[in-house]
Amino acid sequence: MNPNYAINVKEEIDKLLKVGFIRPVKKATWLSPIVVVPKKNGKIRVCVDYRKLNAATVIDAFPLPFTDGILDAVAGHEIYSFLDGFSGYNQVCMHPNDQEKTTFVTEWGVFVAIVMIFGLITTPTTFQRIIMEMFSYYIPSFMLTFLNDFVV
Repeated sequence: MNPNYAINVKEEIDKLLKVGFIRPVKKATWLSPIVVVPKKNGKIRVCVDYRKLNAATVIDAFPLPFTDGILDAVAGHEIYSFLDGFSGYNQVCMHPNDQEKTTFVTEWGVFVAIVMIFGLITTPTTFQRIIMEMFSYYIPSFMLTFLNDFVV
């Protein structure tokens, strides 16, 4: 492991704490490890290995749209706009009763997610359901969504 990874992981944890996406805890019922994944640009992505939690999770059967269906729907239009709902998952708070299930451990402590976090099996479907409810009046008349990407 690259020695700079530890410094970068600590920086990522500090950022998440500062923006209020995670909080420290002293006790944990569920506990998942982190995984450091190198990016092509030399930076790192800190991921939480939620495989055990995901295996015990009841799957949300809400359907995700097919990308080819969205592309077919916008084909031929004269004007369209693509919007990116940057950090969309992080705009959705975790239910307080479910926060403890997101517990992960690092060298610098044990933390839980306060907002929906990447890696949970139900994050995409939960977010898509919220987006569909928020924009149901506009879909499909002039707007389509795929998770945090919007086509107008």
